[in-house]
Amino acid sequence: MATRNIAYGSYTAVTVTSLQSLASSATAGWQSGRVDNQTSVNAIDYEIFVKLTTANTAPANDQAAYVYISPAITTDGGTTWLHTDQGTTTLPTGSEGTTTIVAGGGNLKLLGVLAYKTQQMVMQNHFNISSAVGQSMPDGFSIIIINFTGAALSTACVVAYRAITETIV
Repeated sequence: MATRNIAYGSYTAVTVTSLQSLASSATAGWQSGRVDNQTSVNAIDYEIFVKLTTANTAPANDQAAYVYISPAITTDGGTTWLHTDQGTTTLPTGSEGTTTIVAGGGNLKLLGVLAYKTQQMVMQNHFNISSAVGQSMPDGFSIIIINFTGAALSTACVVAYRAITETIV
């Protein structure tokens, strides 16, 4: 009889330079660099950790930050990538930086919402990609965050992921 062994990899922090000091907006956000699952890891799921710190500003707007996934497929083993669109004419690039989405996320997959109910609070949570994309992991993905809390983000923001893999012995 076969035994399933599930393993949790180490957390890998992604570059968040453009996330630090991100203003509150329904459409202007941040995108991570692409995580490649197809050419090396082949994880069955990913755990995403998000920690957002804010400026000393009262909650307003939606009082929330939205965490999305833009699944991607590669058509040629990792050179050409096609990302899920974000409802605008600009597609996710797979590189860390700012991005613009349509209000509500367009075709992005909502991973979760971080509530901002108290001035200058730290918002943090972890999410599993499978909750947004189902059991089949995409070839790769980028994380997209929209800060619509009413407060600008501050320094000390962290976004990290770890692969969950399975071996059958």
